[in-house]
Amino acid sequence: MAEEKGNATDWITMKIEPYIFEELGVRDPEQIKLETKIMKKVRQVNKELKTDPKNPDKLNELATYYIDGGNYEDAIKILKTVVSRDPKNARGFKLLGTAYSLFDHEEEAVRELNRAAELAPDDIEIHFNLGGVYMLLEYFHNAEQSFKRVIELDPTDIMAYANLAAAYDVQMMYEEEIMILKKVLMFSPEDKELRSALSTTYFNANHHDEALNAALCVVEIDEKDPQAYCNLGSCYAVKGMVDEAVRAFKKASEIDPEYNLPHTNLGSLFATLGRLESAIKEFKLAASLNRSDALAWYNLYNCYKEVNRLEDAEEAYRTYEKLMKTMGQDTPTEKTGQGQNPSNIPGGVSQTGGYAGGGDMSGNAPGMETLADGKKPE
Repeated sequence: MAEEKGNATDWITMKIEPYIFEELGVRDPEQIKLETKIMKKVRQVNKELKTDPKNPDKLNELATYYIDGGNYEDAIKILKTVVSRDPKNARGFKLLGTAYSLFDHEEEAVRELNRAAELAPDDIEIHFNLGGVYMLLEYFHNAEQSFKRVIELDPTDIMAYANLAAAYDVQMMYEEEIMILKKVLMFSPEDKELRSALSTTYFNANHHDEALNAALCVVEIDEKDPQAYCNLGSCYAVKGMVDEAVRAFKKASEIDPEYNLPHTNLGSLFATLGRLESAIKEFKLAASLNRSDALAWYNLYNCYKEVNRLEDAEEAYRTYEKLMKTMGQDTPTEKTGQGQNPSNIPGGVSQTGGYAGGGDMSGNAPGMETLADGKKPE
């Protein structure tokens, strides 16, 4: 008897990540679908506007589609017309501020979003997006106030809590950050990133017992996360639990042999113990895995100086200095004088929770990840 052919439902579909299409030199079909959908919507709204060209709701809708499609200039032109005709159109100002922020015009974005907030003080999206723009501008106190306002309006908004914690973090207000992270973890106790952020914040606030407990929770949530073991090792190290720290860093390397941070951290630990040759070996490994690991090169420089390998020290410092200039940062000697102390070997603590929302300020910063669609995260 011939084998029956499978039905369509027998097939298993798989989502392919966009970067794979980029590597293949072809466009992501999902992106093409989205663009096609937006184009259809734009044509439909433009058709409707022919009969009522000054309809503010339709113009706002058209601008929204332009924003979704990345056409910020046309969106801004339309929205400027809308708000000039109706200075009380809160949605128009909100969309205008959003378009400006995505078009890298943050000062204009702040101005328009603040106008929107005056007109619609209870609109959560406005305050959320405003907080995101303030984060980009490094107006962290203002961002803090915006995210607090979101929480006042919706005490269950997890992303607002996370972004408020991020604003506290960059201001080094660690006690306040701890309080907020503990609150948000009540809503989402299994959130690995938030739990990791709490561990990092405890560490920065010198609450090492609590940092260790939080780091252990992260490992329990995901025992295959090498970064979690790096944080755990750093907690053990600062508490003087050397064997446990070494095991944690080595475990991170076992999970991901190409990850440089475990070697940077292990090298820092060995250097602190005076095991300089072992430290040099680890720092060299870290630098070979990631040529841009400035911390590894700086630590190599200090170790080489300690063992009187001055030529190697010079070369390591030149590489380090070049990396720091590329990143637009001061070297420790220039900024804090750390370079004057040859035995000052800084450790490499993984800052997974630097931004509780999972991003950073150069790009997908907290508060900005939902601006494109004008929606607040669920």
